[in-house]
Amino acid sequence: MLSALRRLTARELEVLRRIAEGDTNATIAETLYLSEHTINQYVKRLLVKLGAKNRFHAVTIGFRTGLLT
Repeated sequence: MLSALRRLTARELEVLRRIAEGDTNATIAETLYLSEHTINQYVKRLLVKLGAKNRFHAVTIGFRTGLLT
């Protein structure tokens, strides 16, 4: 899993941080000036890279691994 963590792009990490803040995909899209579809794709990639079952699990992994503080 650590190799997957190192492969997170800066944008993916930003999306993960915003998920941790409780933002919806629509809110993240608006804030980052991207489409909601694009954010959905970032979330899907995050889940795969982190081996997470859902958004909550991704945030938990983020905190446990130090990606999020």
